[in-house]
Amino acid sequence: MKMIKNNTPCFFTQQVFLIGTYDEDGNERFAPISWISYTRGEPSCLVISINGTKKTKENIGRTGFLSATVVTPDLLPLCEQFNRATYKKEMKDKLQYSVEKGKILDVPLLVGGKFSYECQVIKTVEIGTTHTYFAEIKNINVSEDIQKLDFFDLREVNPVVYSPMNYFTIGKHLGKIGDYSNL
Repeated sequence: MKMIKNNTPCFFTQQVFLIGTYDEDGNERFAPISWISYTRGEPSCLVISINGTKKTKENIGRTGFLSATVVTPDLLPLCEQFNRATYKKEMKDKLQYSVEKGKILDVPLLVGGKFSYECQVIKTVEIGTTHTYFAEIKNINVSEDIQKLDFFDLREVNPVVYSPMNYFTIGKHLGKIGDYSNL
């Protein structure tokens, strides 16, 4: 294993999303992306960075719309088949999944996803080969089991987290904001 040394570019605990767009022919396209954050306030936006040449970037530039579905462990096989680096035709042909149109925007959504966003891009920043999209959240689709929770319990959502070349899930609940200021 390569050792991580000082000044080695590295990133930590990035949640994985499947970014959904439509190709020009109307076929849905999904790309696994983990460089995502959000802005708070009006308008609330997902901030999504996509590096390199990807049809997904082309579609976002053409339409200005995208969906972002939280990847959970059950979606990992599908996620890997939407990734050029891990795609295997024989495996993708065996996977079954359903897609529906967004409730508000013309974006593809994976049926059965626990948490997904429908977004419209309001600003794009380009640095080198990376495009960063500020995508206003127009709708959030949440599964019924997540809606029934007493609080937003990440252990129940069980998002997949990426850290260099590995996937993880969420561990234990450590407390609420403010719990550690009363020690």
